[in-house]
Amino acid sequence: MLVYDDNEFHIHINQDRGNDLHTNRGRFSLSHELAHYYINEHRIGLQSGLLEPHASFTDGGNNDPIELEADYFAGCLLMPFKKLYYFDTVKKFSLEKIKAISESFKVSLLAAVIRYCQTCTQELMFVVSRNNTVEWYDRNDHFPKWPFRFKVKGSLPPTTVAGEFFTKTDAKFTTVEEIEPNDWFYPFPNDHRANRKMNEQCFYSDGFGYVISLLWFR
Repeated sequence: MLVYDDNEFHIHINQDRGNDLHTNRGRFSLSHELAHYYINEHRIGLQSGLLEPHASFTDGGNNDPIELEADYFAGCLLMPFKKLYYFDTVKKFSLEKIKAISESFKVSLLAAVIRYCQTCTQELMFVVSRNNTVEWYDRNDHFPKWPFRFKVKGSLPPTTVAGEFFTKTDAKFTTVEEIEPNDWFYPFPNDHRANRKMNEQCFYSDGFGYVISLLWFR
């Protein structure tokens, strides 16, 4: 939380939520709060009383424009575009590339997914789910705007890799799996990508209980 008190700004970090300054989560949380200070509208709003101090949650899926701006600022600060764009420790895209970015830039895997999706030039989408329920998703401008076979807060499509993980036994696949676009979407028939194979690869967060599905074309 960023607080304006007695003509001074103070950042309060909740260490009970794992926000130690030496952890990836703590680095992102601090950067998020710095955003509230450096973005003029946020800082002036707190100074003038137009904005109330509020706790920030940096787990993604927040639709508050102020929080989205702060998350974007934090991503740019910790993963500058030029350094991310020329990052080539792992050239071929897969979850391994995201893990390498996470480790190199000292950010969480989810933060690396979000930032890479924003900046990459290939078609990429990710879906975050928990207990067979879609929590939220994002896709970049290159990915087709096809209708989904799912709704936020609804069940995952059963034939997807993530969907099978929640509904079948021994269905935890961490490798790149080939799927059909219509497993996740209702592709437009006149779109040439409708006939292309797709990749799905999942990251399973045992600690936080969510699954990230990465979706991209072969």
